[in-house]
Amino acid sequence: MSIYKIYFIISIYLNLIKRMTKMMKADDIKPSSHWFRRMIHVSGACALVYYLYPDNVLWIHILKIVVVLTILISTVVVEVLRLTCKLDRGFLFPFRSYEAGRIGAYIWFGISISALLLFFPQQIAGPCILIVCIADPLIGEIRDKNHVLSVLTGITVCFCIFFIFNYSMYIALFTALLAVGAERIKTKKVDDDFLMPIIPAIVIYILTLLTIIILPEILIIPFPM
Repeated sequence: MSIYKIYFIISIYLNLIKRMTKMMKADDIKPSSHWFRRMIHVSGACALVYYLYPDNVLWIHILKIVVVLTILISTVVVEVLRLTCKLDRGFLFPFRSYEAGRIGAYIWFGISISALLLFFPQQIAGPCILIVCIADPLIGEIRDKNHVLSVLTGITVCFCIFFIFNYSMYIALFTALLAVGAERIKTKKVDDDFLMPIIPAIVIYILTLLTIIILPEILIIPFPM
């Protein structure tokens, strides 16, 4: 693991938050704002803290799973209450008009991150979490101004993330194309916040099972316990 790679990831993450914060106006900082959703999206990268705590200590391993499931189940309960009109439409999270009668994007976002943490190794889950937390909001912001540029930006950011996680250039480019392609899938049944990270994760996992590729070393080393 290279400390410079971790520093580079943190720098990108902090700079993205800084740029988003600067772009906000004073009256934008409210639950219904567009930028509130973007900041929630980017903050999902904090889930990588999960890997700082070792799995070889049984109680820590169990606690990590319990925390992830508790957060996920809590959000699902809130979503069920919202969809059954027992909670105000704007409770906790701002929703877009098309989400009024269907599952909110934040639920798909939470399910994808939880699934990655619980069922995939760090080498797969780590970059897939970062692409949906960083590349996806960037694509969304740029798309309205320049569609082609948004696609190129998404591919570039995804490529850099996988490359930082020690994947070869070819695999990094392949997974970047998969991720951006999955983000472009628009369906009422499943949100792209789920498809964008899960599709590359499943493909990489299958390729490793078929021994077509070998997973790189883990990037995030747990605290010694």
